[in-house]
Amino acid sequence: MKFRLLIIIFSFSLSRVFATEQEPDKIIIDKIEYDLLSRPLDYFLAKNQIISEKLYNLGTSKDGAREISTGNYRGYIATFKIEHQLLKLIDIKIPNIESENRENISVYKQLFGNKDIILNYSGILIIPTEEFLDSANFGYSYLYSKYKLITINNSEVIKEKNVSKDEYLKFKINQFTEYKNTNQYKTEVREYFENWKDDKKIELSRSNTKDLTKHEILELKKQYKDPPKIEMIDNFLFLTKNIDFVIVEY
Repeated sequence: MKFRLLIIIFSFSLSRVFATEQEPDKIIIDKIEYDLLSRPLDYFLAKNQIISEKLYNLGTSKDGAREISTGNYRGYIATFKIEHQLLKLIDIKIPNIESENRENISVYKQLFGNKDIILNYSGILIIPTEEFLDSANFGYSYLYSKYKLITINNSEVIKEKNVSKDEYLKFKINQFTEYKNTNQYKTEVREYFENWKDDKKIELSRSNTKDLTKHEILELKKQYKDPPKIEMIDNFLFLTKNIDFVIVEY
């Protein structure tokens, strides 16, 4: 199963059939800034609705429009720093809705004032450290020649290791295998099937097919003849979901 999963991953990567890849957050380690392929702020915002709403409002113009790029559905870029073996949030930038060029501006002080924010985050940070190799062009499914993996427990660094591409892929597959034992995975699979059923109903509806030829309708019905296989769902989730909360050895 693991080997087949890996082959499909590379197929996705080479075919480049997915939507826009996402702009990553940043992390500073020993005064060097890196891209961060994990999203520690997700969990903080989920537990702090007031901050989440403030951040949302700061990115919303007076007419109710939000400046969200297809390359950054989060609507922000967070910058983290590891200092004294602690993971800290040091900045959040969003597009300036008052600016014609929509350049990014910091909203950290508007959210937190002068406070130092410790996220109480637990998970594994994924940091590419060397040459970019390829991308499935979707989400955070980038492939690099080397990475740094850092295990965090309640914002404290408990382990870190530099790994090769092959070691990284082995780690990701082990992590996904553990993820499949979680309730979140079961929920994601259930939602995937529900969304597929909704799409089928809409796509095959009379209003959607009334202007199609018989051949086009037949081809559309073929697409929805059988429900998606679990292997396809697994590969979709592997490439698109943020599962850094699943802690495994590497």
